[in-house]
Amino acid sequence: IGKVVIQIHEEEKNSPTKETSLTPIPAISRTSCPPNKSYIITGGLGGFGLELAQWLVERGAKMLVLTSRSGIRTGYQAKRVQEWKQLGVQVLVSTSDVATFEGAQQLIQEASQLGPVGGIFNLAMVLKDAMLENQTAELFYEVNRPKYSGTLNLDQVTRQRCPKLDHFVAFSSVSCGRGNAGQSNYGFANSTMERICEQRRHDGLPGLAVQWGAIGDVGIVLETMGTNDTVIGGTLPQRISSCLDVLDHFLNQPHPVMSSFVLAEKTLAKSDGGSQRDLVEAVAHILGVRDVNSLNADTSLADLGLDSLMGVEVRQTLERDYDIVMPMRDVRLLTINKLREFSSKSGTQDILSQETKGGQTEQLNVDLNSLLVNPDGPTMVPLNEVKNTESPLFLIHPIEGSISVFNTLASKLHIPSYGLQCTEAAPLDSIQNLASYYISCIKEVQPKGPYRISGYSFGACVAFEMCCQLQAQQSPTYLPNSLFLFDGSHSYVAAHTQSYRAKLTPGNEAETETAAMCAFVQQFSGMEYNKLLEILLPLPNLEARANAAADLITQNHKDVSHKALTFAGVSFYNKLKAADKYVPESKYHGNVTLLKAKTHNEYGEGLGGDYRLSEVCDGKVFVHVVEGDHRTVLEGEGVESIIGIIHSSLAESRDSVREG
Repeated sequence: IGKVVIQIHEEEKNSPTKETSLTPIPAISRTSCPPNKSYIITGGLGGFGLELAQWLVERGAKMLVLTSRSGIRTGYQAKRVQEWKQLGVQVLVSTSDVATFEGAQQLIQEASQLGPVGGIFNLAMVLKDAMLENQTAELFYEVNRPKYSGTLNLDQVTRQRCPKLDHFVAFSSVSCGRGNAGQSNYGFANSTMERICEQRRHDGLPGLAVQWGAIGDVGIVLETMGTNDTVIGGTLPQRISSCLDVLDHFLNQPHPVMSSFVLAEKTLAKSDGGSQRDLVEAVAHILGVRDVNSLNADTSLADLGLDSLMGVEVRQTLERDYDIVMPMRDVRLLTINKLREFSSKSGTQDILSQETKGGQTEQLNVDLNSLLVNPDGPTMVPLNEVKNTESPLFLIHPIEGSISVFNTLASKLHIPSYGLQCTEAAPLDSIQNLASYYISCIKEVQPKGPYRISGYSFGACVAFEMCCQLQAQQSPTYLPNSLFLFDGSHSYVAAHTQSYRAKLTPGNEAETETAAMCAFVQQFSGMEYNKLLEILLPLPNLEARANAAADLITQNHKDVSHKALTFAGVSFYNKLKAADKYVPESKYHGNVTLLKAKTHNEYGEGLGGDYRLSEVCDGKVFVHVVEGDHRTVLEGEGVESIIGIIHSSLAESRDSVREG
């Protein structure tokens, strides 16, 4: 059996016995929890709360009081509580609300019945994020109740009833110590907790506030914002094992306020291949490409499937994470090799200045007039001059509202073709109302069915709803309508908007409108995202933001109608909003022909091979893969394929009618 012997003093030989002073010995302190004391964790059934409870048990605690507004709700929570009880730990789950003085008294009373209170850990929190100009007194009050009111009440009660208290810990946040956009109320609530802890230390009582950064492995950040590798405000989530190690250290030092976070490395500061891989992989992730090596490194991002929304996200990533500022046109022309070149050279800004001379002031080579619609113009527009006995094909516009994208296709079709463009007369409050309006328009050209309807991208969503409504209006024995969807479906646009909505404050209309207007402006202007945000966010409503967006675009496009631009901006947002909330009210009983772009993006891939059409369609879904990406599917080789598929499909329909 081995042993460790510590020598305190040198042996005093042949010397009379004398008194000696205590000699301090360097040692690493370790927090322990006397088993005869109880420990309270407010918010104890959350992710961090359960891990903290486990840590206390490992340090000797035998009596736990966990508070939660709703009690045990998940199987995992019940499993952890059961495991502790099997180890001989008494666990009490309390719903006492410490935000009230009576609730705090009741909680201390419940804990004292188990044993003297040895520690209190306040983890309770409520988030109501919004930019300061959108904050209200009610939002501040809701966030402050569990933080300020809860800590203050616990402080007052424990001063009177907890003489053996060892630890009084409040979990604060770096949003207080260093600030975080949109969290002024949360930062204020945490600051008040810290002042209470400072006062307790001044009075000779235990008190500690810990300013945590993002927490990894468990909790709200991991549930809502990504993974342990997600960079949030320049920091990485701190792993839970690291948090508990740090907490052990903090509990054994005298300072009332401490801070712990993991600073993310600045990518551009690296000189090795890491930065190169990070930049390329970040852009590849936005494009939905898993294996970068499978791509032609000299192919532009536009040819790899970059659409307008993805382009805005790539540009924001370059600005935010890599300090690279580029106009949207040049973002579309970037290649994998060019991204690698940017990453591998330290003079990134110098390279960019050479590549994009005058980038922010140079007029972008975009024919804006072809993408804009006269708000007072007609909804129905003939797209070709074909005149025969064939029923016409009605084509529904994409998100821009213009039908110019169909010009090449319609010019080569052998049947009459009409485009429906989005004018001021079109209702944009819902897809259902828009579809109903377009049905009334096509009946002016063709009073009776069956109808031939097609839609591209956003228009595919409207076209699908039109066929569902026509189906309900027609008798069951009526001949089926023909439905062609060009790289879109009932849920295609919503798949795009959901990824952006997750990054915004829920219920904050101003922030949502601003994000949409920024995306709209950056399609045609070289302005930085943050500058656009500063200009557009403070404005009072959507109309004001759209008007300001039009002002910014016309600085470089003098010949474009300001009125048409303002209308296009408002219309763009309203169409996104309508598509985002659209859910078909019934199934479509006919057949659907889906013409997918060969180069698909992440959002389309996530919808499955048929863009989820089989979920809302009882008939057959014919899927054809066409050359091109989402932006170019109606150009070049793609158009020739689409024309052949449309003519062939309509011919088969005629033959089946004759056979019937």
